[in-house]
Amino acid sequence: MRIALIYPGCHRRGGIERVLLECANFLSDRGHEIHLIAADWDETLLRPAIVRHRVPLNFRFPAAMALEFAVRSSAALRAMKPAPDVVGAFGVQCPSGVLWVPSVHRTWINISRQHRGVAGRLKQLCNPFHSVILALERSYFTGRKYKKLLALTHDVRTDLISLYGVPAQDIEILPNGFLESEFNIEKRFERRSEVRCKLGYTESDRVVIFVANELQRKGFFPLIEAVKSLDDPRVKILAVGRLDRAACKKELDRLDLSKRVHFTGPTSDAASYYAAADVFALPTQYEAWGLVIVEAMACGLPVLTSRLAGAAIAVQDGKTGRLLDDPRNVSEITAKLRPLLDGNHASAQEIAASVEQYYWSKIFTRYERALAECATDSISARSMNRAADAAVSTV
Repeated sequence: MRIALIYPGCHRRGGIERVLLECANFLSDRGHEIHLIAADWDETLLRPAIVRHRVPLNFRFPAAMALEFAVRSSAALRAMKPAPDVVGAFGVQCPSGVLWVPSVHRTWINISRQHRGVAGRLKQLCNPFHSVILALERSYFTGRKYKKLLALTHDVRTDLISLYGVPAQDIEILPNGFLESEFNIEKRFERRSEVRCKLGYTESDRVVIFVANELQRKGFFPLIEAVKSLDDPRVKILAVGRLDRAACKKELDRLDLSKRVHFTGPTSDAASYYAAADVFALPTQYEAWGLVIVEAMACGLPVLTSRLAGAAIAVQDGKTGRLLDDPRNVSEITAKLRPLLDGNHASAQEIAASVEQYYWSKIFTRYERALAECATDSISARSMNRAADAAVSTV
């Protein structure tokens, strides 16, 4: 198949961007002709056979960037000659195609408003990014600007149906996964001593890893409150991702935790940091899926996350991890984090084995099948045109 895959970024510094990267490489390895339409990608990680189409973005404000990408990516797609057999889209700012729905923004807005004060709700209301994404989302789903929708979870499917009236038959369930060659217990154990030494951890330290690109929604602040309440100086937090350290300096100083929280900054090698950890924690307020949850489990780490994360379905509560009913409740986080730090959980081998169904090799095979089903008409039409041209040339 001739496939166009579209999203602003294709790299390992973000969740959706990482999905697109692994997807493009997988489909290219399968012999498909892959065209990437994006504004930013990691050249060193993409297969050489993948054709790149850069979408220039002149604006630097998130709202304007989303609108600009919507316009320019559509133009880039129209310029492809011949047209692709099928389009794989990864966000509502992308042209029509098979959309792998990462989340429903309207659901997050509704959830977050319940936990914000008046000032917080006003700030959110005045943020143009939310207005733009909601408008694009409404247009995409109510206007049926898709060939097929792939929802990460049953909850996302329900949201699409209830909020935007999407017909149930238009939606399939397809979760995200992980690269089994990168996230596994063998590599974690092999690199553990080296990475912990490099980060300054001793063997007696108990390291809780937090991997995200946001602080508030992902639950960083209740997590540090819980770590403080454990009253155990051996417990350290390893914060991985594009996080604003300055935004939490005051709170860390108040809790006297500044020296026990290490910020790594953004990385394309999260697996190395999992190697240094003992427990993974993400007390998120909303997560359509949560790649980092299954990645951590693939490395054999017990996880603490909330039932509001889509990937919570992969966690066996009380065995491979603990699930939070209220991710903002510091007492609950403390009570469920303590036994994980004490080793009261399944073995690393059992935890890793429990997520084998999420191997990318298995997930992307299903994705490939969904693309093929939607590409059937265009491939058949192209074959008919070729047959007609051949018939004319023989006359």
